[in-house]
Amino acid sequence: MAIRNSTPMRTTRSVAPGSWIALLAATTLGSAAATLHAEVRAAGLAEDRAYRLVVQSYDASDGPVPGPGARPVGSVQRAVTADELKEGVHVELLELREGASVSHIDRPVVVAWIEAGQPDLEFDGRMARPAPGSVYGVVRRGAKQGGVQISLNRKVGG
Repeated sequence: MAIRNSTPMRTTRSVAPGSWIALLAATTLGSAAATLHAEVRAAGLAEDRAYRLVVQSYDASDGPVPGPGARPVGSVQRAVTADELKEGVHVELLELREGASVSHIDRPVVVAWIEAGQPDLEFDGRMARPAPGSVYGVVRRGAKQGGVQISLNRKVGG
């Protein structure tokens, strides 16, 4: 029986297990793509409503939340229930950067919010912004940190 020489598999920090889009992005874009794992929790919500959860990541922010003209590098939206948010909703965001690597990020921020209703037809929620009355949470993360926990415990004024 012949012994086969095997080359070790390369691992990349940007590929999430089970995410074919992250695998595709990592193989074609290299360090310009990364995957962020987030767990979002909220309590005290009406049980009989449908909610739209939007999670966005930004490379930098001068204040506690990104400004109105800031562009997210990653975003996702999905339908959730109050029970799911109480237990914790896990989402993956594919972050796409223009020729930058994760090691050059300064003050990365992740913002999540919920609103009553279902996700709209926009695929990933990249252009979404929280409406007055939306419940939200913000967390800063380390540049190389691959996951965050966000508690939705603030309300957008308006």
